[in-house]
Amino acid sequence: MAILLLFITVFVALFAIMNPIGAVPILITLTDGYSLKERKEVIRRSVYMASGMVFGFMFLGVYIFDILGISIYDFEIAGGILLFKVGFDMLQGKTSTTKITNAEQQDSADREGIAIAPIGTPLLAGPGTITTAIIYFNRAGIDIFSRLMVVLAVILVLILAFIILRYSLPIFQKIGKTGSIVISRIMGLLLTAIAIDLITTGIIHIFHV
Repeated sequence: MAILLLFITVFVALFAIMNPIGAVPILITLTDGYSLKERKEVIRRSVYMASGMVFGFMFLGVYIFDILGISIYDFEIAGGILLFKVGFDMLQGKTSTTKITNAEQQDSADREGIAIAPIGTPLLAGPGTITTAIIYFNRAGIDIFSRLMVVLAVILVLILAFIILRYSLPIFQKIGKTGSIVISRIMGLLLTAIAIDLITTGIIHIFHV
């Protein structure tokens, strides 16, 4: 039961912070004038890039902690603050600057490889997504089965992100920009609640230590 709860928590947290539905209008804007084949290629490469970033930092997170001399509890507090900032921005119906800035969005149309930046990172695999994956995968006392649930949750989120972006045009026609903002606000509410849990958990463990 606890493992299933962990899977659901990680899935909801990652889906909320990655927010592929909220990314649909940005993707359409950045790929304006692209052919269907070119848009598919951008989406494919962006999800590959996001996958590499998330899994790379997730598996190397424990070594990063050792090098920097910090504990997972310190990272939970810092990560919770970051997630709260992202969630608060989403509640206001805007894209957090931790994911993509206005300058990046405007300049990216003139660059090659927008699948890598800004769509792959930081739009999909931004600091919030990476931080969330690191925290849940490297939490103290987590066993191999729990780690497997975290990996499966990440994979499922990435698959759903690919599907949503793949069908971004019909999705945008159905929900429109207003619909995507409403969904982003709901995700933001969930994200702020998860962020508070991470912050309080980190503080409690630090005081216990």
